[in-house]
Amino acid sequence: MSMKEMELFLLDMDGTIYLGNDLFPQTPGFLAAIREKGGKYVFLTNNSSKNKEAYAKKLQNLGINATEEDVFSSGDATAIWLRENLGGNKLYVVGTEVLCDLFRKAGFELTAENPDALVLGFDTELTYEKLRIAHDLIIDGTKWICTHPDLVCPVEGGRSIPDTGSMIALLETSTGRHPDLIVGKPNPIIIESALRLYGGKKETTCMVGDRLYTDIAVGQNAGITSVLVYTGETSREEYEAQTKYHADYVYPSVGEIAAELREA
Repeated sequence: MSMKEMELFLLDMDGTIYLGNDLFPQTPGFLAAIREKGGKYVFLTNNSSKNKEAYAKKLQNLGINATEEDVFSSGDATAIWLRENLGGNKLYVVGTEVLCDLFRKAGFELTAENPDALVLGFDTELTYEKLRIAHDLIIDGTKWICTHPDLVCPVEGGRSIPDTGSMIALLETSTGRHPDLIVGKPNPIIIESALRLYGGKKETTCMVGDRLYTDIAVGQNAGITSVLVYTGETSREEYEAQTKYHADYVYPSVGEIAAELREA
């Protein structure tokens, strides 16, 4: 399928449409081009430390007309999967209070006493006590679900901080056990949930992002078009030097996608 035939654009955010608190100058024109062709875009993120409201507000502050309905996170996808598959409603969540509140609103009871599952998200409020409880639950055989596998999260100044994937590695080391499921990119679960929620079809949906092992990999795994941009984590040299991930389309930035969408 050509880019002009795409109808639903799943957009990674940091490194794709903005970097930190700086909107890429090509982004407004790109979003406008999608709307002009009658398409739809959804801001899809693995970051489970924030909620839809926080992301919508950030996008608005950057000058993008976005609502909470335009944002879908690995936390949202995890709540959907658990409602459909867990067979219980008791969770122990290692995550921010925002993530905990997401699960409460989804109808789950949060407790450390005999939970039906342990959920590990991107916890920027992490404490040793949370890790200790999680460790014990994993050792005891509790189902272990993680929101996403990102090793680091980019922050201001071109630096990064440990993300959920690093926390997974710590608990894998201490318990000798791997998670039962990781929901976010590159797992196709997050794409399938988004398609059901937003009414997209695989053949006319694309994932646009800057990270190979999440954004491009989830496109491959979910059977949708994958689009790589060089404005974030992955450089042209890095992409061309590896052979594991193959994007369907590669662009310097979203600006070149906009130009292609607008071609007669």
